[in-house]
Amino acid sequence: MRARLLACALLGWGCSDPPPQQEAASTTETVDQVVVTRWTDSTELFMEYPALRVGIGSRFAIHLTDLGSFEPLLEGRVVVSLDYGGGRVEEFGADGPSRPGIFGVDVIPSRPGSPAMAIRVKSSSIEDVHDLGPSLVRDPQDGGVSSESESEPQPESGGISYLKEQQWTLEFATEPVGIQSMQESILVPAIVEPHSGGRMVLPAPVSGLLLPSVQLPAVGALVEHGAEIGVVVPLWSGPPDRSSLQLALDETTVAVESATRDRERLERLLAVGAVPARRVHEAKARESVAEANKRAAEARMAYFDTTRRDAPHVDSRNSFSIRSHLAGVVTARHVTNGAHVKEGDVLLEIAAIDSVHASAAVPESQSSVLREIKGAEIQLPGSETAFPVQKLVSVARVVDPATRTVKAAYLVDNRRHHLAIGQSLFLRLFTAGSVDAPTVPSSAVIEDSGRTLVYVQVGGESFEDRTVTVGNRQGGQVQIAAGLQEGERVVTRGAYLLRLASMTTQAPAHGHVH
Repeated sequence: MRARLLACALLGWGCSDPPPQQEAASTTETVDQVVVTRWTDSTELFMEYPALRVGIGSRFAIHLTDLGSFEPLLEGRVVVSLDYGGGRVEEFGADGPSRPGIFGVDVIPSRPGSPAMAIRVKSSSIEDVHDLGPSLVRDPQDGGVSSESESEPQPESGGISYLKEQQWTLEFATEPVGIQSMQESILVPAIVEPHSGGRMVLPAPVSGLLLPSVQLPAVGALVEHGAEIGVVVPLWSGPPDRSSLQLALDETTVAVESATRDRERLERLLAVGAVPARRVHEAKARESVAEANKRAAEARMAYFDTTRRDAPHVDSRNSFSIRSHLAGVVTARHVTNGAHVKEGDVLLEIAAIDSVHASAAVPESQSSVLREIKGAEIQLPGSETAFPVQKLVSVARVVDPATRTVKAAYLVDNRRHHLAIGQSLFLRLFTAGSVDAPTVPSSAVIEDSGRTLVYVQVGGESFEDRTVTVGNRQGGQVQIAAGLQEGERVVTRGAYLLRLASMTTQAPAHGHVH
């Protein structure tokens, strides 16, 4: 549905004026339309105008695009200059566009010939000149061309039509093809793994019950270093019945009461000098021991009651706190909250994620490149983004018998957490050799029904799809082994919308309102 809506939008840019061809057909004389497209570092010029004739006005429709933003030029002055040589120059200008990006200039040459044409642009942010070379000005009285060598730019024809109004409104950008040197490389599958020493297994310290009130973190949850992630209440190892504990508690209670009475009696006798002070100190010691025995009996009773409840209290004095000594993410959880565990049972597995390994599986047939690797980068499936690696950590010298691959591990800075443990990706391994070839951004290359292609801008509003052969890749750039030449302009943003335009069976109206 989205594709249909976008296709409808692409066909919706009609113009209120009839196309120039229709206007010409309605008159008694046919006037050729001249179409010119030029680029500088600052602007793109796309210009349409009737062939120049002495004394007859030609309406220039000058489309100007700011190549910094690929938006239409919204203000400024445009001047069309005709230089006949010998100081004879005619200039015709317009202040401000008639529509965003479109400047209408009326040019009325006063003499025939082949003047050098230039388009000068000056705005608050841009000052630019497009030198177009010799142009042709006919004399209607002569009824022909003054010289056989003189010629005019021909109108754009064929290909995919994509109007300036569409380019300016939708996502769009182009870029000239340049020659770049790039290291040869191979693309191999890889997986994200914890780095050496970056994996931790948390076992149960004692046999007991996991407190349900302290929730164990789920798989994928982040944990901090030293954070409490669980509590175990040990299993009861004393008498199996409560009556034995109650008897011990009652005995200690009686002992405390007896020791307290004995201490109080001796303190009264000491006050009248009937006993030595040593007897009072001994009585206080016996009382303290009796109180300690009572507290121990109370604690055993409370512990017994705690272990017999379905949900022991988190503040149980006999509980063991489970803490992580590694900051990272939970990769596995082997128990549930409130479960009974045995000493040594694995509760959780935690892996550090701030620094990870990208482990590549290099096919056995290509393992020789591991001897000449000069670098690598990570490429995510379905994404044009490439992530750098820090360094090569290890290369296995053993072929995996199941996959017939050799493992190479790279250290990756993952503090932004853009990679997940266990994630599948690709590693591009760069070798010592290098190749010079036409290079474009990876966003310019698309796959369409088994074809690898780019869209080449052959004119201001004309494009063609070009099947290409892709070569090396590096840092978001792609070398084109065949299908492109240096200097051609390719669509680097909005290729999908241009593809929709190429699929439509109806060509959009080509006229513009100026």
